[in-house]
Amino acid sequence: MAGVPITCREVLDLLTDYLEAALPPGLHAQVERHLLECDHCTQYLEELRATIGALGALGALTEDEVPSDVRDALLAAFRTWWRDEL
Repeated sequence: MAGVPITCREVLDLLTDYLEAALPPGLHAQVERHLLECDHCTQYLEELRATIGALGALGALTEDEVPSDVRDALLAAFRTWWRDEL
């Protein structure tokens, strides 16, 4: 994958691992290069960070504490949000 630009779809799929510093160094660098050039992916990353921060402010919620309908609605929103922006 070296030399081939990473796509928005690939970046969005990798952002959780990116935030957790769980990507191999080369892939991490590709994501960072993409983020420097792509306002949409950067905005999504900032919204993801804000969501994580807001959830952290609420205390440590476990998955079992989130009602299933709320969890499903949040997952659906995150899965489709960026498609509307591209």
